[in-house]
Amino acid sequence: MNGIGSDYLAGASMAHTGTRALRAERASQSSFGAARESDDGFDFPPTAYPGRELVTASLFVLVIMTFVVWGGWKLTSLILTSLI
Repeated sequence: MNGIGSDYLAGASMAHTGTRALRAERASQSSFGAARESDDGFDFPPTAYPGRELVTASLFVLVIMTFVVWGGWKLTSLILTSLI
């Protein structure tokens, strides 16, 4: 199998080895000392759990929709009472 297939397999093997080396390097840099030395000064607080953010956004949209429906109902009833 000398040809395109063997070149592809050799390239895939090298890519896999490179990915493995990159993961090992990231794992070695994940200690607190190394991470704190390369800190860029942007210390943002951790975000909330994604499910909690989804529930909060859904409740906010529900409240807005409730006020739109309520206001539309009040406006419609006001218009209808003025026509009678």
